[in-house]
Amino acid sequence: MDEIDEDMKDDNAPKLLHQEVNDDLPGQGQNYCLHCARYFISMAALKGHFRTKSHKRRLKNLELEPHTQADADRAAGRGSFIQPKRRKIETQPIDDGTFDPKTEDVDMKNPEPVALT
Repeated sequence: MDEIDEDMKDDNAPKLLHQEVNDDLPGQGQNYCLHCARYFISMAALKGHFRTKSHKRRLKNLELEPHTQADADRAAGRGSFIQPKRRKIETQPIDDGTFDPKTEDVDMKNPEPVALT
């Protein structure tokens, strides 16, 4: 879970979602679920995965921030207990083949569809 949390950061997420074609990975590495760290053979399989119980369970597990060394110290009696923070995790945006590096960070932070003119 800690590794997935690291992958979800703003610097790493666009790199993982838009990888170069790799013949050794399923679907040539183009259909990747960021939250489950899994590759899928096609876009249809990836969209089907988003509706599965295992994906939804993973999103629920990622809502709590990962523990830190400071949390471990507080649990050992060296500090006051602080309630873990919850964050809202949404399913990643689907890449429809219109990758634009100038707006990619905006797409990752705002998963709402943008009207194309």
